[in-house]
Amino acid sequence: MLKEQVEALLQENIILKRAVGIQHERQKESEERNQELQHLKQMVTQYQEQLRTLEGRSIGDVSSEQAMKEKEEKEKDSKLQVQTACWIRFLPVYSLFQHMSLSQLRPKKLERCIMQQGLTGNSYKLLHGDFREMSKMTKEANAIPVNFSLDIVQRVQPFHDHSIKKYA
Repeated sequence: MLKEQVEALLQENIILKRAVGIQHERQKESEERNQELQHLKQMVTQYQEQLRTLEGRSIGDVSSEQAMKEKEEKEKDSKLQVQTACWIRFLPVYSLFQHMSLSQLRPKKLERCIMQQGLTGNSYKLLHGDFREMSKMTKEANAIPVNFSLDIVQRVQPFHDHSIKKYA
């Protein structure tokens, strides 16, 4: 009985280690996206400042050759602004897809893989997970008087005890 519980705990430990690794990868990806977004925002502000300075100049004061150069630069800037605007519109869609992938699609895929390996467990639930069941079982366990036996797991961690009995 004790060996089975130890083995179950070891299995849970392995699963938790995997989950921590996945969470770490997600955090890295999120940080990389944030850095890229900050870089693009800086580029947008630089180009906006350049555009303001170019608009501030008077074409009549500048020779015709310089006016042509400015016109070419404005065209380049306008193309760049269009590209920047496209990126700015694309990034929220991309980040929304990444968020959906990280919060819903990837956990469901992992759940399906785990089920195929023969491991059973609770289904993935977005946002709250098993928290409702855990709090309900804890309240029920605390409402029952303390039993003076060596099996205190039912009192201390009722959700884990129930999961081990149900799925182990």
